[in-house]
Amino acid sequence: MIALDQRGHGESDRAADYERSGHVGDITALLDHLGVAEVALLGHSLGGVNAYQFAARRPERVTALIVEDIGAVCDIDLSFARRLPDRVATREGLVEALGAATLHPEAPAVPGCDAGLGNSGPGADS
Repeated sequence: MIALDQRGHGESDRAADYERSGHVGDITALLDHLGVAEVALLGHSLGGVNAYQFAARRPERVTALIVEDIGAVCDIDLSFARRLPDRVATREGLVEALGAATLHPEAPAVPGCDAGLGNSGPGADS
């Protein structure tokens, strides 16, 4: 197992930029330096985004991909969030503040997002 510190994280130095191409290039450079042609790749959080981007750009180098705990990328209007209060005292207060935006377990996937917005907690269908 090889663990790569992402640029600017862990014990790695700060980088001149933090563009996705730089992160993907770091993975390529590490594998080339180690002489590893193909790899089973696991990424967590930012590393998960970089892992799937590497796999998409260099599929011939990835034998397996595990992506864990990354956020959904949405290309939708989230301006309604500006109208929400900063704090509420109760769950009921939060539901009232959310109004029609309240999420329900049966909520369908939202067009423009790579993950549904329904209940993903314990007991939810996966």
